[in-house]
Amino acid sequence: MKLRGIPIKNFELHVTWVYPDEILANFFEIKTDRKILKMERVRGKPNEPFVYFVSYFHPRVGLTGDEDFKRPLYEILENDYSVIATLSKEEISSIAANELIADKLKMETGQPVLFRKRLVFDQAGRQTEYNLGYYKGDSFVYAVESSR
Repeated sequence: MKLRGIPIKNFELHVTWVYPDEILANFFEIKTDRKILKMERVRGKPNEPFVYFVSYFHPRVGLTGDEDFKRPLYEILENDYSVIATLSKEEISSIAANELIADKLKMETGQPVLFRKRLVFDQAGRQTEYNLGYYKGDSFVYAVESSR
């Protein structure tokens, strides 16, 4: 967004260590008793939030939670930890905002949200990040170009 000239503001940034549920443990191929780093961010235009991200990171990545997450995430991973996000597998759907999402994005419960689940892998094909993104429905257009 910065490259497109869109000024971005971080409204919230929370970093915690959590135990993964079965879905996360299966994705990362770890046990549920091994803590992983969770980062939650609410970002948007200077006057309005439009996306709520929840990211979980494999312990192998090496993040401590003390990083300056105001820096671009993939810059931190690449420059500080030599982890290059090489492959991203995404699922995109439309959902209704629940109370938590509505509160984070300053919208009404039940309004449409673009939901994106992104699974990120490093240069060796190893699981790096499990990311959930909730975008205000009126803030984004998803465009696809396909050629044959």
